[in-house]
Amino acid sequence: MSEHTLLIARTTVRMYLPDNGQHLPLFISFLSPEEGAQLAALLADRAVLAVIDEADWEGCFSPWPAPKVFKQGADFAGGADVYIQRLHATLLPEIENRCGLNPCWRGVLGYSMAGLLAAYAAYRAPLFARVAAVSASLWFDGWTDFAAAERLVHAPQYAYFSVGEQEHKAKNPRLAQIETALLATGKQWQAQGVATHFERNPGGHFDDAPARLAKAAAWLLAQP
Repeated sequence: MSEHTLLIARTTVRMYLPDNGQHLPLFISFLSPEEGAQLAALLADRAVLAVIDEADWEGCFSPWPAPKVFKQGADFAGGADVYIQRLHATLLPEIENRCGLNPCWRGVLGYSMAGLLAAYAAYRAPLFARVAAVSASLWFDGWTDFAAAERLVHAPQYAYFSVGEQEHKAKNPRLAQIETALLATGKQWQAQGVATHFERNPGGHFDDAPARLAKAAAWLLAQP
């Protein structure tokens, strides 16, 4: 597997390309350099991985404005619609063009707020045929009502949801709703024809993100 870096419209994208991987599935993810390299190693040449370096998760991945969840954090700015359009119009086409990719399908491996973005994108743009929302921030204020009321405009074929088994014990009452929200969203997607899978993983929210995403990728890759 080769590794190289793209700079696209001031955004750094780390590419992990198996040999002769032009037609392999393409996964998009949002991780630190260290976590991205770990995930690429765990994928073991079964897919191309593009890790987008986005620092402002609260601003770019939130579907609408909401108060911050941690004292030291930032308020949520509600920039997901703009970011999804940027993915659709600029980042994904450039990734595929520059690397000579024609993937058999495109998937997203989203963790935490990136998992919220992955789920929200299915309501907004035809980006991903397969979606992983891992420890996804679907506790987000207003998400449950939104997902119950909205139809998937661009429904993925397959969706994988997972959560740490300790996450529902979070002291913050907003964060503690994560498992309930993930299960509800999975049922709503199933009712709209998406083949879904749900898993619980040992530990809390901040444990083993690359390994959890690799497990999600393995399930998505195993589907026909």
